[in-house]
Amino acid sequence: MVGILSTDLQEKLNQLGILAPVDPDANSRWRPAQRLLSLNGKVGGFLGNRKANAEQLLREIKELLDKQFELQDALLLNKFVYSRPAADDIVDTLAARCDFVVTAIAD
Repeated sequence: MVGILSTDLQEKLNQLGILAPVDPDANSRWRPAQRLLSLNGKVGGFLGNRKANAEQLLREIKELLDKQFELQDALLLNKFVYSRPAADDIVDTLAARCDFVVTAIAD
């Protein structure tokens, strides 16, 4: 997760004994994209992690989104190592060609 937690949210997480899912290094490198008003006619990116069912899950999500929002196009990619971030060239391709990206971990 990229972002900075509000003080209230951080206090609630502390009370519940939950660690915040914020990567401070990622926050310094990336910023979340603006939310899209609609997915209609957009280009979707679907990034798998090479786990057994991730590609199947992403294909089905793509089909559902395409049916509901009539996507202009879709790009299905897999990162090389499931436990590592996607390589810069994969991220750059998704950023250049896609309006949004869906990722999944599916064992």
